[in-house]
Amino acid sequence: MLPFCDARPSLIFLVFPLQSHILDLRCIPEALPYFVTPKAVDEDSVFLQQLPHWAACSITQALEFLTPAYKGHPRVMAYVLRVLESYPPERVTFFMPQLVQSLRYDDGRLVEGYLLRAAQRSDVFAHILIWNLQGETITSESKEVSSGKNISFQALLPVVRQHIIDEERRAGIRRELEKIELEGEDLYLPTAPNKLVRGIRVDSGIPLQSAAKVPIMVTFNVVDRCGDRKDVKPEACIFKVGDDCRQDVLALQVIALLRDIFEAVGVNLYLFPYDVLPTGPERGIVEVVPNTRSRSQMGETTDGGLYEIFQQDYGPVGSPSFEAARKNFIISSAGYAVASLLLQPKDRHNGNLLFDNVGRLVHIDFGFILETSPGGNMRFESAHFKLSHEMTQLLDPSGVMKSETWLQFVSLCVKGYLAARRYMDGIINTVMMMLDSGLPCFSRGDPIGNLRKRFHPEMSEREAANFMIRVCTDAYNKWTTAGYDLIQYIQQGIEK
Repeated sequence: MLPFCDARPSLIFLVFPLQSHILDLRCIPEALPYFVTPKAVDEDSVFLQQLPHWAACSITQALEFLTPAYKGHPRVMAYVLRVLESYPPERVTFFMPQLVQSLRYDDGRLVEGYLLRAAQRSDVFAHILIWNLQGETITSESKEVSSGKNISFQALLPVVRQHIIDEERRAGIRRELEKIELEGEDLYLPTAPNKLVRGIRVDSGIPLQSAAKVPIMVTFNVVDRCGDRKDVKPEACIFKVGDDCRQDVLALQVIALLRDIFEAVGVNLYLFPYDVLPTGPERGIVEVVPNTRSRSQMGETTDGGLYEIFQQDYGPVGSPSFEAARKNFIISSAGYAVASLLLQPKDRHNGNLLFDNVGRLVHIDFGFILETSPGGNMRFESAHFKLSHEMTQLLDPSGVMKSETWLQFVSLCVKGYLAARRYMDGIINTVMMMLDSGLPCFSRGDPIGNLRKRFHPEMSEREAANFMIRVCTDAYNKWTTAGYDLIQYIQQGIEK
Protein backbone atom coordinates (compact mmCIF):
# COMPACT_ATOMS: atom_id res chain seq x y z
CA MET A 1 0.00 0.00 0.00
CA LEU A 2 1.23 3.50 -0.73
CA PRO A 3 2.41 5.44 2.31
CA PHE A 4 -0.10 8.17 1.63
CA CYS A 5 -3.21 6.09 1.03
CA ASP A 6 -4.99 8.28 3.54
CA ALA A 7 -4.01 11.49 1.77
CA ARG A 8 -6.71 13.88 0.62
CA PRO A 9 -7.85 13.01 -2.91
CA SER A 10 -6.97 16.47 -4.18
CA LEU A 11 -3.30 15.80 -3.43
CA ILE A 12 -3.22 12.57 -5.38
CA PHE A 13 -3.25 14.28 -8.72
CA LEU A 14 -0.28 16.41 -7.77
CA VAL A 15 1.82 13.33 -7.27
CA PHE A 16 0.92 10.75 -9.87
CA PRO A 17 0.20 10.62 -13.57
CA LEU A 18 -3.16 8.89 -13.39
CA GLN A 19 -2.83 6.06 -15.86
CA SER A 20 0.59 4.88 -14.72
CA HIS A 21 -0.48 4.63 -11.07
CA ILE A 22 -4.16 3.64 -11.33
CA LEU A 23 -3.44 0.24 -9.82
CA ASP A 24 -1.97 1.88 -6.74
CA LEU A 25 -4.95 4.18 -6.34
CA ARG A 26 -7.51 1.36 -6.11
CA CYS A 27 -6.99 1.23 -2.36
CA ILE A 28 -8.38 4.77 -2.00
CA PRO A 29 -12.19 4.81 -2.14
CA GLU A 30 -12.18 8.60 -1.87
CA ALA A 31 -10.51 8.80 -5.27
CA LEU A 32 -13.48 7.27 -7.06
CA PRO A 33 -15.35 10.52 -7.81
CA TYR A 34 -12.40 11.61 -9.98
CA PHE A 35 -12.55 8.48 -12.10
CA VAL A 36 -16.21 7.45 -12.04
CA THR A 37 -18.05 10.43 -13.48
CA PRO A 38 -21.06 10.86 -15.78
CA LYS A 39 -18.59 11.71 -18.56
CA ALA A 40 -16.62 8.51 -17.90
CA VAL A 41 -19.88 6.57 -18.13
CA ASP A 42 -20.84 8.24 -21.42
CA GLU A 43 -17.42 7.44 -22.87
CA ASP A 44 -17.27 3.97 -21.28
CA SER A 45 -13.87 4.97 -19.91
CA VAL A 46 -11.15 2.37 -19.43
CA PHE A 47 -10.97 3.50 -15.80
CA LEU A 48 -14.32 1.76 -15.20
CA GLN A 49 -12.60 -1.55 -15.83
CA GLN A 50 -10.81 -1.10 -12.50
CA LEU A 51 -14.04 -0.98 -10.47
CA PRO A 52 -14.16 -4.72 -9.69
CA HIS A 53 -10.85 -4.27 -7.84
CA TRP A 54 -11.52 -0.93 -6.17
CA ALA A 55 -11.86 -0.72 -2.39
CA ALA A 56 -15.40 -0.34 -1.09
CA CYS A 57 -16.51 3.26 -0.71
CA SER A 58 -19.04 4.66 1.74
CA ILE A 59 -22.76 3.99 1.34
CA THR A 60 -23.40 7.66 0.61
CA GLN A 61 -20.90 7.61 -2.25
CA ALA A 62 -22.39 4.38 -3.59
CA LEU A 63 -25.87 5.95 -3.56
CA GLU A 64 -24.64 8.77 -5.78
CA PHE A 65 -23.75 6.19 -8.42
CA LEU A 66 -27.41 5.08 -8.46
CA THR A 67 -28.62 8.45 -9.73
CA PRO A 68 -29.73 8.83 -13.38
CA ALA A 69 -26.50 10.60 -14.37
CA TYR A 70 -24.66 7.26 -14.20
CA LYS A 71 -27.26 5.54 -16.43
CA GLY A 72 -27.09 2.19 -14.68
CA HIS A 73 -23.73 1.40 -16.26
CA PRO A 74 -23.14 -2.33 -15.63
CA ARG A 75 -19.64 -1.91 -14.17
CA VAL A 76 -20.76 0.92 -11.93
CA MET A 77 -23.84 -1.02 -10.80
CA ALA A 78 -21.75 -4.11 -10.06
CA TYR A 79 -19.49 -1.99 -7.86
CA VAL A 80 -22.43 -0.36 -6.05
CA LEU A 81 -24.00 -3.74 -5.32
CA ARG A 82 -20.68 -5.06 -4.01
CA VAL A 83 -20.47 -2.08 -1.67
CA LEU A 84 -24.02 -2.50 -0.40
CA GLU A 85 -23.57 -6.25 0.07
CA SER A 86 -20.46 -5.60 2.17
CA TYR A 87 -22.52 -3.91 4.87
CA PRO A 88 -24.92 -5.66 7.25
CA PRO A 89 -28.52 -5.09 6.03
CA GLU A 90 -29.44 -3.37 9.31
CA ARG A 91 -26.74 -0.74 8.63
CA VAL A 92 -28.17 -0.02 5.20
CA THR A 93 -31.73 0.52 6.50
CA PHE A 94 -30.81 4.13 7.38
CA PHE A 95 -30.68 4.83 3.64
CA MET A 96 -33.89 2.96 2.79
CA PRO A 97 -35.71 6.08 1.50
CA GLN A 98 -32.92 6.69 -1.01
CA LEU A 99 -32.79 3.05 -2.09
CA VAL A 100 -36.55 2.98 -2.66
CA GLN A 101 -36.28 6.15 -4.78
CA SER A 102 -33.50 4.57 -6.83
CA LEU A 103 -36.04 1.98 -8.01
CA ARG A 104 -37.33 4.72 -10.32
CA TYR A 105 -34.19 4.36 -12.45
CA ASP A 106 -33.53 0.66 -11.89
CA ASP A 107 -34.09 -0.45 -15.49
CA GLY A 108 -31.89 -3.51 -14.99
CA ARG A 109 -33.74 -4.40 -11.75
CA LEU A 110 -30.39 -4.74 -9.97
CA VAL A 111 -31.35 -2.57 -7.00
CA GLU A 112 -34.58 -4.51 -6.70
CA GLY A 113 -32.55 -7.72 -6.62
CA TYR A 114 -30.34 -6.37 -3.85
CA LEU A 115 -33.35 -5.28 -1.78
CA LEU A 116 -34.94 -8.71 -2.08
CA ARG A 117 -31.71 -10.51 -1.14
CA ALA A 118 -31.13 -8.25 1.87
CA ALA A 119 -34.74 -8.73 2.95
CA GLN A 120 -34.12 -12.48 3.00
CA ARG A 121 -31.13 -12.01 5.32
CA SER A 122 -32.78 -9.62 7.76
CA ASP A 123 -36.36 -9.43 9.02
CA VAL A 124 -35.72 -5.88 10.21
CA PHE A 125 -34.57 -4.85 6.73
CA ALA A 126 -37.60 -6.54 5.20
CA HIS A 127 -40.07 -4.81 7.49
CA ILE A 128 -38.53 -1.35 7.05
CA LEU A 129 -38.47 -1.86 3.29
CA ILE A 130 -42.16 -2.83 3.24
CA TRP A 131 -43.10 0.22 5.28
CA ASN A 132 -41.10 2.52 3.02
CA LEU A 133 -42.70 1.01 -0.07
CA GLN A 134 -46.14 1.52 1.42
CA GLY A 135 -45.24 5.09 2.31
CA GLU A 136 -44.47 5.83 -1.34
CA THR A 137 -47.72 4.39 -2.65
CA ILE A 138 -50.10 7.00 -4.01
CA THR A 139 -53.64 6.60 -2.70
CA SER A 140 -56.81 7.58 -4.50
CA GLU A 141 -56.99 10.70 -2.32
CA SER A 142 -53.45 11.75 -3.15
CA LYS A 143 -52.53 14.15 -5.93
CA GLU A 144 -51.04 11.86 -8.55
CA VAL A 145 -48.06 12.73 -10.70
CA SER A 146 -48.76 11.34 -14.15
CA SER A 147 -45.24 11.18 -15.58
CA GLY A 148 -44.21 7.93 -17.19
CA LYS A 149 -41.43 7.35 -14.65
CA ASN A 150 -43.80 7.87 -11.73
CA ILE A 151 -46.42 5.55 -13.19
CA SER A 152 -43.80 2.82 -13.65
CA PHE A 153 -42.48 3.46 -10.15
CA GLN A 154 -45.94 3.19 -8.61
CA ALA A 155 -46.58 -0.03 -10.53
CA LEU A 156 -43.31 -1.53 -9.25
CA LEU A 157 -43.88 -0.78 -5.55
CA PRO A 158 -46.56 -3.42 -4.87
CA VAL A 159 -44.62 -5.99 -6.91
CA VAL A 160 -41.49 -5.59 -4.79
CA ARG A 161 -43.59 -5.57 -1.61
CA GLN A 162 -45.32 -8.80 -2.62
CA HIS A 163 -41.98 -10.45 -3.41
CA ILE A 164 -40.74 -9.68 0.10
CA ILE A 165 -43.93 -10.93 1.73
CA ASP A 166 -43.80 -14.12 -0.33
CA GLU A 167 -40.20 -14.77 0.69
CA GLU A 168 -41.08 -14.26 4.36
CA ARG A 169 -43.99 -16.64 3.97
CA ARG A 170 -41.75 -19.13 2.22
CA ALA A 171 -39.23 -19.02 5.06
CA GLY A 172 -42.06 -19.55 7.55
CA ILE A 173 -43.37 -22.50 5.54
CA ARG A 174 -39.92 -24.08 5.52
CA ARG A 175 -39.64 -23.75 9.29
CA GLU A 176 -42.98 -25.52 9.73
CA LEU A 177 -42.14 -28.26 7.21
CA GLU A 178 -38.89 -28.98 9.02
CA LYS A 179 -40.89 -29.79 12.16
CA ILE A 180 -42.86 -32.58 10.45
CA GLU A 181 -41.73 -36.12 11.17
CA LEU A 182 -42.93 -38.88 8.88
CA GLU A 183 -43.81 -42.14 10.57
CA GLY A 184 -44.49 -45.51 8.98
CA GLU A 185 -44.14 -46.87 5.47
CA ASP A 186 -47.80 -46.64 4.42
CA LEU A 187 -48.31 -42.87 4.44
CA TYR A 188 -49.85 -41.88 1.11
CA LEU A 189 -50.85 -38.70 -0.71
CA PRO A 190 -54.57 -38.05 -0.13
CA THR A 191 -54.98 -36.93 -3.74
CA ALA A 192 -53.15 -40.03 -5.03
CA PRO A 193 -53.54 -43.07 -2.72
CA ASN A 194 -51.28 -45.10 -5.03
CA LYS A 195 -48.36 -42.79 -4.14
CA LEU A 196 -46.50 -43.55 -0.90
CA VAL A 197 -44.71 -40.62 0.73
CA ARG A 198 -41.02 -41.07 1.46
CA GLY A 199 -40.16 -37.49 2.39
CA ILE A 200 -40.97 -33.79 2.16
CA ARG A 201 -38.87 -31.35 0.18
CA VAL A 202 -38.69 -28.62 2.80
CA ASP A 203 -37.40 -26.05 0.29
CA SER A 204 -40.41 -26.58 -1.96
CA GLY A 205 -43.02 -24.76 0.12
CA ILE A 206 -44.34 -21.89 -2.00
CA PRO A 207 -47.17 -19.42 -1.25
CA LEU A 208 -49.32 -19.01 -4.35
CA GLN A 209 -51.21 -16.03 -5.70
CA SER A 210 -54.93 -16.32 -5.07
CA ALA A 211 -57.98 -14.25 -4.26
CA ALA A 212 -58.52 -16.57 -1.30
CA LYS A 213 -56.28 -16.93 1.72
CA VAL A 214 -52.79 -17.84 0.60
CA PRO A 215 -52.63 -21.44 -0.71
CA ILE A 216 -49.38 -23.34 -0.22
CA MET A 217 -47.71 -25.73 -2.66
CA VAL A 218 -45.51 -28.47 -1.20
CA THR A 219 -43.55 -31.15 -3.07
CA PHE A 220 -43.23 -34.67 -1.67
CA ASN A 221 -40.88 -37.52 -2.53
CA VAL A 222 -43.09 -40.46 -3.46
CA VAL A 223 -42.94 -44.01 -4.81
CA ASP A 224 -45.60 -46.07 -6.56
CA ARG A 225 -47.42 -48.37 -4.15
CA CYS A 226 -47.24 -51.23 -6.65
CA GLY A 227 -44.01 -50.22 -8.36
CA ASP A 228 -40.30 -50.04 -7.66
CA ARG A 229 -39.94 -48.73 -4.09
CA LYS A 230 -36.49 -47.35 -4.98
CA ASP A 231 -37.86 -45.20 -7.81
CA VAL A 232 -38.46 -41.96 -5.88
CA LYS A 233 -40.15 -39.12 -7.77
CA PRO A 234 -41.42 -35.65 -6.86
CA GLU A 235 -45.16 -34.98 -6.66
CA ALA A 236 -46.66 -31.67 -5.58
CA CYS A 237 -49.92 -30.78 -3.84
CA ILE A 238 -51.57 -27.46 -3.05
CA PHE A 239 -53.09 -26.94 0.38
CA LYS A 240 -55.92 -24.41 0.17
CA VAL A 241 -57.79 -22.48 2.83
CA GLY A 242 -60.65 -20.09 2.08
CA ASP A 243 -62.10 -21.91 -0.95
CA ASP A 244 -64.99 -24.37 -0.97
CA CYS A 245 -63.14 -27.16 -2.74
CA ARG A 246 -66.32 -29.22 -3.06
CA GLN A 247 -67.30 -27.10 -6.05
CA ASP A 248 -63.99 -27.89 -7.76
CA VAL A 249 -64.70 -31.58 -7.10
CA LEU A 250 -68.09 -31.30 -8.82
CA ALA A 251 -66.66 -29.52 -11.86
CA LEU A 252 -63.84 -32.05 -12.15
CA GLN A 253 -66.31 -34.93 -11.85
CA VAL A 254 -68.12 -33.60 -14.91
CA ILE A 255 -64.80 -33.16 -16.72
CA ALA A 256 -63.82 -36.74 -15.81
CA LEU A 257 -67.17 -38.02 -17.11
CA LEU A 258 -66.62 -36.14 -20.37
CA ARG A 259 -63.10 -37.54 -20.69
CA ASP A 260 -64.45 -41.08 -20.29
CA ILE A 261 -67.25 -40.36 -22.78
CA PHE A 262 -64.84 -39.06 -25.40
CA GLU A 263 -62.62 -42.09 -24.91
CA ALA A 264 -65.58 -44.48 -25.10
CA VAL A 265 -66.87 -43.10 -28.41
CA GLY A 266 -63.41 -42.69 -29.93
CA VAL A 267 -63.28 -38.88 -30.13
CA ASN A 268 -59.69 -37.62 -29.85
CA LEU A 269 -60.15 -34.89 -27.24
CA TYR A 270 -57.97 -34.19 -24.21
CA LEU A 271 -59.05 -33.31 -20.67
CA PHE A 272 -57.09 -33.55 -17.43
CA PRO A 273 -59.38 -33.91 -14.39
CA TYR A 274 -56.82 -33.46 -11.63
CA ASP A 275 -57.65 -34.66 -8.13
CA VAL A 276 -59.12 -32.44 -5.41
CA LEU A 277 -59.96 -33.59 -1.88
CA PRO A 278 -61.95 -31.37 0.54
CA THR A 279 -60.58 -31.84 4.07
CA GLY A 280 -62.74 -29.40 6.03
CA PRO A 281 -64.87 -26.26 5.77
CA GLU A 282 -63.33 -24.14 3.00
CA ARG A 283 -60.13 -26.14 2.86
CA GLY A 284 -58.71 -28.97 0.84
CA ILE A 285 -55.81 -30.56 -1.02
CA VAL A 286 -55.33 -30.14 -4.77
CA GLU A 287 -53.14 -32.19 -7.09
CA VAL A 288 -50.64 -30.09 -9.03
CA VAL A 289 -50.95 -30.75 -12.75
CA PRO A 290 -47.49 -32.09 -13.67
CA ASN A 291 -45.16 -30.50 -16.21
CA THR A 292 -47.22 -27.34 -16.63
CA ARG A 293 -46.91 -23.59 -16.28
CA SER A 294 -49.66 -21.02 -16.33
CA ARG A 295 -50.13 -18.62 -19.21
CA SER A 296 -49.35 -15.78 -16.80
CA GLN A 297 -46.03 -17.44 -15.91
CA MET A 298 -45.21 -17.80 -19.59
CA GLY A 299 -45.77 -14.06 -19.93
CA GLU A 300 -43.04 -13.36 -17.39
CA THR A 301 -40.33 -14.56 -19.78
CA THR A 302 -41.53 -13.11 -23.09
CA ASP A 303 -43.65 -10.32 -24.49
CA GLY A 304 -44.91 -12.48 -27.34
CA GLY A 305 -48.23 -14.28 -27.62
CA LEU A 306 -48.87 -18.02 -27.71
CA TYR A 307 -47.94 -18.19 -31.39
CA GLU A 308 -44.46 -16.79 -30.63
CA ILE A 309 -44.08 -18.85 -27.44
CA PHE A 310 -44.89 -22.08 -29.29
CA GLN A 311 -42.23 -21.25 -31.87
CA GLN A 312 -39.69 -20.60 -29.11
CA ASP A 313 -40.55 -23.87 -27.37
CA TYR A 314 -41.24 -26.21 -30.29
CA GLY A 315 -39.45 -24.75 -33.31
CA PRO A 316 -40.55 -22.90 -36.45
CA VAL A 317 -44.04 -23.08 -37.88
CA GLY A 318 -44.37 -26.15 -40.09
CA SER A 319 -41.72 -28.16 -38.25
CA PRO A 320 -42.87 -31.56 -36.92
CA SER A 321 -42.43 -30.50 -33.29
CA PHE A 322 -44.39 -27.26 -33.72
CA GLU A 323 -47.23 -28.93 -35.59
CA ALA A 324 -47.40 -31.73 -32.99
CA ALA A 325 -47.70 -29.11 -30.24
CA ARG A 326 -50.34 -27.22 -32.25
CA LYS A 327 -52.32 -30.44 -32.67
CA ASN A 328 -52.15 -31.06 -28.92
CA PHE A 329 -53.39 -27.51 -28.34
CA ILE A 330 -56.29 -28.09 -30.74
CA ILE A 331 -57.49 -31.36 -29.18
CA SER A 332 -57.22 -29.98 -25.64
CA SER A 333 -58.82 -26.62 -26.51
CA ALA A 334 -61.72 -28.44 -28.14
CA GLY A 335 -62.13 -30.72 -25.11
CA TYR A 336 -62.29 -27.78 -22.73
CA ALA A 337 -64.58 -25.88 -25.12
CA VAL A 338 -67.21 -28.61 -24.71
CA ALA A 339 -66.65 -28.82 -20.95
CA SER A 340 -66.87 -25.02 -20.65
CA LEU A 341 -70.09 -24.84 -22.64
CA LEU A 342 -71.73 -27.22 -20.16
CA LEU A 343 -70.14 -26.03 -16.90
CA GLN A 344 -69.89 -22.32 -17.75
CA PRO A 345 -66.68 -21.76 -15.69
CA LYS A 346 -65.86 -18.09 -15.17
CA ASP A 347 -62.75 -16.40 -13.80
CA ARG A 348 -60.85 -17.70 -16.84
CA HIS A 349 -57.88 -15.38 -16.47
CA ASN A 350 -54.40 -16.45 -17.52
CA GLY A 351 -53.48 -17.69 -14.06
CA ASN A 352 -56.13 -20.40 -14.46
CA LEU A 353 -54.97 -21.60 -17.87
CA LEU A 354 -52.07 -24.08 -17.86
CA PHE A 355 -49.98 -25.43 -20.71
CA ASP A 356 -48.06 -28.66 -20.39
CA ASN A 357 -44.71 -29.45 -21.96
CA VAL A 358 -46.27 -30.83 -25.17
CA GLY A 359 -48.61 -27.89 -25.81
CA ARG A 360 -51.84 -29.12 -24.23
CA LEU A 361 -54.19 -26.69 -22.50
CA VAL A 362 -55.52 -27.48 -19.00
CA HIS A 363 -58.11 -25.41 -17.12
CA ILE A 364 -57.86 -25.17 -13.33
CA ASP A 365 -59.75 -23.50 -10.45
CA PHE A 366 -63.51 -23.79 -10.75
CA GLY A 367 -64.64 -21.36 -8.08
CA PHE A 368 -67.27 -19.90 -10.42
CA ILE A 369 -69.37 -22.31 -12.49
CA LEU A 370 -72.95 -22.65 -13.74
CA GLU A 371 -74.85 -19.51 -12.70
CA THR A 372 -72.16 -17.67 -10.71
CA SER A 373 -69.36 -15.33 -11.79
CA PRO A 374 -66.88 -12.96 -10.11
CA GLY A 375 -67.61 -9.34 -9.29
CA GLY A 376 -71.10 -9.81 -7.93
CA ASN A 377 -72.17 -11.85 -10.99
CA MET A 378 -71.41 -9.04 -13.43
CA ARG A 379 -70.77 -11.72 -16.09
CA PHE A 380 -67.91 -10.04 -17.94
CA GLU A 381 -67.18 -13.35 -19.69
CA SER A 382 -70.21 -13.81 -21.92
CA ALA A 383 -68.62 -16.26 -24.38
CA HIS A 384 -69.41 -19.92 -23.71
CA PHE A 385 -65.69 -20.68 -23.59
CA LYS A 386 -62.47 -18.68 -23.64
CA LEU A 387 -61.00 -18.18 -27.08
CA SER A 388 -58.76 -15.14 -26.97
CA HIS A 389 -57.02 -13.55 -29.93
CA GLU A 390 -53.70 -15.25 -29.19
CA MET A 391 -55.48 -18.61 -29.08
CA THR A 392 -57.06 -18.01 -32.48
CA GLN A 393 -53.61 -17.23 -33.90
CA LEU A 394 -52.66 -20.84 -33.20
CA LEU A 395 -56.02 -22.30 -34.17
CA ASP A 396 -56.64 -20.14 -37.22
CA PRO A 397 -53.52 -18.75 -38.94
CA SER A 398 -55.69 -17.31 -41.73
CA GLY A 399 -57.53 -15.06 -39.28
CA VAL A 400 -60.82 -15.52 -41.14
CA MET A 401 -61.98 -18.91 -39.79
CA LYS A 402 -60.98 -20.69 -43.02
CA SER A 403 -57.81 -22.47 -41.88
CA GLU A 404 -57.61 -26.25 -41.92
CA THR A 405 -56.60 -26.18 -38.25
CA TRP A 406 -59.64 -24.03 -37.35
CA LEU A 407 -61.95 -26.43 -39.17
CA GLN A 408 -60.32 -29.32 -37.28
CA PHE A 409 -60.96 -27.53 -34.00
CA VAL A 410 -64.62 -26.84 -34.79
CA SER A 411 -65.11 -30.42 -36.02
CA LEU A 412 -63.72 -31.80 -32.76
CA CYS A 413 -65.93 -29.46 -30.74
CA VAL A 414 -68.98 -30.69 -32.63
CA LYS A 415 -68.04 -34.36 -32.20
CA GLY A 416 -67.40 -33.84 -28.49
CA TYR A 417 -70.68 -31.99 -27.96
CA LEU A 418 -72.70 -34.63 -29.81
CA ALA A 419 -71.01 -37.38 -27.76
CA ALA A 420 -71.78 -35.56 -24.49
CA ARG A 421 -75.46 -35.22 -25.49
CA ARG A 422 -75.80 -39.00 -25.60
CA TYR A 423 -74.87 -39.17 -21.92
CA MET A 424 -76.77 -36.04 -20.90
CA ASP A 425 -78.84 -37.69 -18.16
CA GLY A 426 -75.83 -39.12 -16.35
CA ILE A 427 -74.06 -35.76 -16.32
CA ILE A 428 -77.16 -33.86 -15.19
CA ASN A 429 -77.93 -36.39 -12.44
CA THR A 430 -74.36 -36.12 -11.13
CA VAL A 431 -74.77 -32.35 -10.80
CA MET A 432 -78.35 -32.50 -9.49
CA MET A 433 -77.38 -34.76 -6.58
CA MET A 434 -75.44 -31.77 -5.18
CA LEU A 435 -78.32 -29.32 -5.46
CA ASP A 436 -78.92 -29.10 -1.69
CA SER A 437 -75.20 -29.03 -0.80
CA GLY A 438 -75.08 -25.27 -0.34
CA LEU A 439 -72.45 -24.86 -3.04
CA PRO A 440 -72.27 -21.31 -4.43
CA CYS A 441 -72.97 -22.52 -7.97
CA PHE A 442 -76.54 -23.38 -6.91
CA SER A 443 -77.19 -20.09 -5.13
CA ARG A 444 -79.03 -18.31 -7.92
CA GLY A 445 -81.07 -18.88 -11.05
CA ASP A 446 -81.98 -22.34 -12.35
CA PRO A 447 -78.62 -24.11 -12.69
CA ILE A 448 -80.03 -27.58 -13.45
CA GLY A 449 -82.65 -26.32 -15.89
CA ASN A 450 -80.09 -24.18 -17.71
CA LEU A 451 -77.57 -27.05 -17.79
CA ARG A 452 -80.21 -29.19 -19.48
CA LYS A 453 -80.96 -26.39 -21.95
CA ARG A 454 -77.30 -26.23 -22.97
CA PHE A 455 -77.56 -29.87 -24.09
CA HIS A 456 -80.50 -28.87 -26.32
CA PRO A 457 -82.29 -32.23 -26.11
CA GLU A 458 -85.00 -30.88 -28.43
CA MET A 459 -82.53 -30.57 -31.32
CA SER A 460 -81.65 -33.14 -33.91
CA GLU A 461 -78.01 -34.16 -34.36
CA ARG A 462 -77.66 -31.80 -37.31
CA GLU A 463 -79.26 -28.92 -35.41
CA ALA A 464 -77.05 -29.59 -32.39
CA ALA A 465 -73.97 -29.64 -34.65
CA ASN A 466 -74.93 -26.29 -36.15
CA PHE A 467 -75.51 -24.91 -32.65
CA MET A 468 -71.98 -25.91 -31.60
CA ILE A 469 -70.55 -24.32 -34.75
CA ARG A 470 -72.31 -21.07 -33.83
CA VAL A 471 -70.91 -21.33 -30.28
CA CYS A 472 -67.38 -21.60 -31.70
CA THR A 473 -67.96 -18.64 -34.02
CA ASP A 474 -69.36 -16.57 -31.17
CA ALA A 475 -66.38 -17.36 -28.93
CA TYR A 476 -63.91 -16.38 -31.66
CA ASN A 477 -62.01 -13.53 -30.09
CA LYS A 478 -65.07 -12.31 -28.13
CA TRP A 479 -64.33 -8.82 -26.81
CA THR A 480 -65.61 -9.56 -23.30
CA THR A 481 -62.94 -12.25 -22.86
CA ALA A 482 -60.18 -9.80 -23.74
CA GLY A 483 -61.79 -7.22 -21.46
CA TYR A 484 -61.82 -9.64 -18.54
CA ASP A 485 -58.12 -10.44 -19.09
CA LEU A 486 -57.40 -6.72 -18.86
CA ILE A 487 -59.38 -6.43 -15.61
CA GLN A 488 -57.45 -9.35 -14.09
CA TYR A 489 -54.13 -7.91 -15.28
CA ILE A 490 -54.87 -4.60 -13.58
CA GLN A 491 -56.26 -6.05 -10.36
CA GLN A 492 -53.96 -9.00 -9.75
CA GLY A 493 -50.91 -8.41 -11.91
CA ILE A 494 -51.74 -11.47 -14.01
CA GLU A 495 -50.25 -11.16 -17.49
CA LYS A 496 -52.64 -10.91 -20.40
